[in-house]
Order: sequence, then structure tokens, then C-alpha cells
Amino acid sequence: MVRSAAGLLAADQTWTAEDTWLLVVVGVSIAVVVLLISWARIHPFLALTVSALTVSLLAGEPAQKAIVSFTTGLGRITGSVGVLIILGAVLGRMLADSGGIEEIVGTLTRVVRPDRLPWALTLVAALIGLPMFFEVGFVMLMPLVLQLARQTNYPVLRAGMPVVAGLATVHALVPPHPGPLIAIAAVHAPVGLTMLYGLLVAVPCAIVAGPLFTAYIWPRVPAHVPDSATAAFTTGPHGDGAAGHGHGHGSGSGPSGADDTGGAATRRLPSLAVTVGTILLPIVLMTLKAVYDSIPKSRGTLYTAVEFLGTPMIALLVTVFVSLFTFGYSLGFSRRHVQASLARSFAPVAGVIVIVGAGGGYSQALQDTGVDRAVTLAAAHLHISLLLLAWLIAALMRTIVGSGTIATITAAGIVGPLSHGLAPAQASLLALALGSGAAFAGHVNDAAFWMAKEYFGTSIGGTLRTWTVSHTLLSLTSLGCLLLLDLVV
Repeated sequence: MVRSAAGLLAADQTWTAEDTWLLVVVGVSIAVVVLLISWARIHPFLALTVSALTVSLLAGEPAQKAIVSFTTGLGRITGSVGVLIILGAVLGRMLADSGGIEEIVGTLTRVVRPDRLPWALTLVAALIGLPMFFEVGFVMLMPLVLQLARQTNYPVLRAGMPVVAGLATVHALVPPHPGPLIAIAAVHAPVGLTMLYGLLVAVPCAIVAGPLFTAYIWPRVPAHVPDSATAAFTTGPHGDGAAGHGHGHGSGSGPSGADDTGGAATRRLPSLAVTVGTILLPIVLMTLKAVYDSIPKSRGTLYTAVEFLGTPMIALLVTVFVSLFTFGYSLGFSRRHVQASLARSFAPVAGVIVIVGAGGGYSQALQDTGVDRAVTLAAAHLHISLLLLAWLIAALMRTIVGSGTIATITAAGIVGPLSHGLAPAQASLLALALGSGAAFAGHVNDAAFWMAKEYFGTSIGGTLRTWTVSHTLLSLTSLGCLLLLDLVV
């Protein structure tokens, strides 16, 4: 069981005036982030940078040490998490440009009965969402959902809400998404084990927030496919009509038709088996490593190979090279076209990486100033577990700021230093609690909230009843699952 904060304290540790001031410093730093992002509309990178320096200077650190703390944390988190974000973006771009998404959805609509479609769409969205950021996956899938709703007269919420649930669930709980990776780095949790727990928790979360909630809500909220959305979005992420959202993403050529990168005018799509196999390859490699690490064995050649291939960076790197063939050359793409797809992969994640890096600097500033002791003492008086503390802080930040990534970064910086000495299983649950809290109650301060409003043609109230409630159910269901797991691991 993840121990309570009180269990971290020595008997002679008492509250001091310095501890009170450090908690004030944390509050001020959070207020700086909120005001700069929400009110002044400053980019999160700059807001987190200013907040990190504020923490160090108000805590009495020399200016030079404040700068060193920030740059050290930025370099550490960028080196460990940034590489995985880049590789995941490359894999997602190759999947999108190959037409693999269209193949999955096309197969789905042919073989699944209409009454089972919400369940199938939840599964498909979760699968496609594994290598993709939420915003990118959402914009990739929504044109297909709108087309399905138009052509078959299927209710748009009944098709769209399962997609939201599937994408949001893996985004919050499963590496290599930025939130889980940041949390894993902060609490020193093993990636493979966290991924296994994340997938286990993701199943009931996706079911509750997806088909079950959809069955209840779609008849109760008026929604329609807007004519403007149809015109703008049916070209999808491959055409001029796809607008950038969230952290941004580039456009690519469609799965068929001429392009300017040397691809053929027409070509075949990847098969369903090849598409699914490529998407799941890094998950399989990391899972094998996690399983292999948990059983007694000799440290021979097989162990070395599994250990190497199952390392997250290597697993994703191997999959990226596999995708060059499965989503590229084998489909008739020229080397020029594949190179162009690779080039389009990097710009969309630049914003994510700089935000994550600044979050690492903020986290390092909190650690170097001794804030962890003050937070531990304060949490001890609340008599709650670290798991629940992590969820509460992340949920509070998500509600205030609107960004799940910023919520995870801030909460991880506060809770991360308290995780030293946790067993691997406990650290994994703590990391997932941060992701769970960061999924809570996305509302009008979340850019994706307005994306959903436009796609589904709902009012602001209707979007609150659908989008916001869906994310709240995801967060609360995952918290419940984590608390249950905490009792048995």
C-alpha cells in the first residue's frame, strides 16, 4: 500500500516558520502559473520558467543557484521524456499518413452492428490513441466520425463520445503519453510496470466513460453535425480543412491522391493486422520486459536482449523503423515521401517538449528549496495517502489551469520528492494517480473543450454535460481502481 505522508516523517520533525513560508512559496508559484497562463495568456513554457525562478528566489536561493536548478531540471526531463515524446509523434505521423486510421475505422463499420458501435469505437480510439497525443488523435478521428454520422444517420454523440473516452483514457494513464511519462520520471516508477497497471485501469475507465456513459447521455443532449464542421473537417487531418488545435500538428497528404512528396497518386492501405501489430509492438516489447523483470531467471543473453528491447526508448525506436516499412515503403511510398512524413513529425511536438522541459525545471526548483519536507509535514496532518494527495493536487490544477499536462507537471513537482523509498508497484500507482487527477473536469478553460463543442454541434451547457462529465467519470473511476489496487499490491 502507498504509505501516508505521516509515515515519511521522523518522530522529531516539527513544524517551523520556514515550513510555513515554503508552503506560501508553493502557493505563490502556482498562482503565478495560473495568472500567466489563464489571465495574461502567456505560453506555459514562459509561465513555468518564471514560476520556477520565483520558487527559488522566494525560498532564499541565490540567483545563480536558481538558474542552475532550472536548467538542470529542464535538461534532465527533456533527456528522459522528450525523446519518447518525439518517437511517439513520429510513429503517430507514419500511422496517419499511411491511411492506417481509415483502414481500422473502415473495417470497424463493415463488421460491427450499429448497437455495438460505441464499444468498438472506444476500443479503436484507445488503440489509435496509444502512439498519438490526444488532440492529434481527436482531429484525426473526428472527420471519420462525422462522415459516419452523416452517411448512416447515426447520432453524432453516440459515435463521438466513445472516441473521446478511448483517447482520453490512454492519454491520461498509458505511456508514452507526456502526462504518464512526466509522472513516471517524477516518482521514479518503472515504465513497464506502470504501463501494465495503466492498461489494467484503463479498461473499466474506458467502459464507464465510453459506451456506458454514452448510452445514458446521447438521447438527453441535443447535438448535430454542423454544416461548417462538415465542410471544414471532412478533408480530415490530411487536407487543407484540418485546423490545428492543442499543441499543434502538421498536415499531410491523404491516403490516396496526389502529393508533393514523391508518393504515388494512388496506393494501397496497410492491412488491419499490420496496422494493429505495428501500433502494439512497443507495448508488447515493454510488457515483455516488465514480465521478465518480475520472475526469477538467470542473467544471460536472453535477459540482456529483453532488457534492451523493452527499454521504452529502444522499444519506440525499433517500432519507428518498423513503421517506415509497414506504413511507408511496403505501401508504395517513395523515400522522399517517407522523409517528408518524418519531417512533419517534429514541429507538432515542439511545444509539448518545451513545456515538459520547463516543468522539469519547476520540479527541480521545488526539490532544491526543500519544499518536499514542508509538503510532507502539511500532508501528515491531513492523514491521507500519497496516492490521494497526488490525485487531489493534480485535479485541483486541472480544474484551475485547464491543461492536463500542466496539471501533471505541477503536481509531480510537489509530490515527486515524497516518493523516495517507495516500492516499484507503489511508485507506479502514484504516477497513475497524477495522471488520473489531471484528467478531472476539463471545462471552458480547456482548448479541447471548444474543439468538442464545434465537432458535436452542442451548446456550452451540452458540452459541459458531455465532455466535462465524461472526463470527470474517467478521473473518478481511475481513482477508485487505483485505490483498490493499492489495497492488494
